[in-house]
Amino acid sequence: MTVFADFLNSGIRLTTPILFAALASLISARVGVLNLAIESKVLGGAFVGILVGAATGNPFIGVIAAALTGAVIGAIMAGAHRIGVDLVVLAIGLNILVLQLTVFVMRSYLDGVGTFKPDVAKFPPVEVPFATEVPFLDHLLAHLNWMVYVAFLLVAVVAVWFRTRSGRHLLAVGEAPTAAASAGLKVGRTQLWALVAAGAVAGLGGAFLSIGDLGLFTRNMSADRGWIGITAALLALNKPGLLIPAAAVFGLASAASIRLQQFDVPANLTQFIPQGAAFVALVLVGVHATSRGRFIDLWNRSTRIRLRRPPRPPAAAGTGPDGPPPSATSERTTTAPASTP
Repeated sequence: MTVFADFLNSGIRLTTPILFAALASLISARVGVLNLAIESKVLGGAFVGILVGAATGNPFIGVIAAALTGAVIGAIMAGAHRIGVDLVVLAIGLNILVLQLTVFVMRSYLDGVGTFKPDVAKFPPVEVPFATEVPFLDHLLAHLNWMVYVAFLLVAVVAVWFRTRSGRHLLAVGEAPTAAASAGLKVGRTQLWALVAAGAVAGLGGAFLSIGDLGLFTRNMSADRGWIGITAALLALNKPGLLIPAAAVFGLASAASIRLQQFDVPANLTQFIPQGAAFVALVLVGVHATSRGRFIDLWNRSTRIRLRRPPRPPAAAGTGPDGPPPSATSERTTTAPASTP
């Protein structure tokens, strides 16, 4: 029982950054934008967060700086979307830029490329009353700081917010932006603030990686967690109620890959487990017709690179290469001379 509790504890900690990224992807998708730059926000938040935390000696300030970093990247995407920039191409560029920028700063100013480990205090675990008296809960809730609880709480907050007036306005903008604009809603402003909020949430996921969990930064520390978060949001059909189980699939898969290393399982196999879970999830999303249609629509709204050509309207009866168009027939009927008595 203790081994199982330790496994779940590891899965919860590995689920936390994925849950932050998945929530950021969900908010962006529900406002009608395909946000593929989650990876850059997680990585940028992790890097800036630990830098600011080490410089100020206060990890809380580092978390705020990480959230602001993600929000700035989100604002860049919102501004680019406003002027008609292809968001898919922009997101790929941002992911590459942030990765190479962190490598450049570490090599030029931090005297290293692989790992940056400053003298910064990690967040202490939250002491849950009466949990120490129960052996299973003692191991299950060990090493869980406040950022873990914030990640799960944010999902509930977003689920409740979608039922409020402002949340329904956001959903209306994402579902039918033209109709929302006709009803007087500010589509551009809503998408701007949604992308900024999504960036801040993704930045918190990066802060958890560097400050909240490990207390260091390594090259490409996000390790595709942004992409996995997007996959988790797609698996959850962009619904808050399904987001935690979807993210937990990948967190538990990562925990299983770590545990299997203790049994002399080849490292190549254990490292493939999280990516294999992501592949299976994408296949399930592709098989599900409704989610596939929503993803294609979201893609087509955010880029000029079309996944498929729009269907042609059905031809009217009596028309075709051998028949005259309806307008000509109508015109010939209306302009026929009247018969003389």
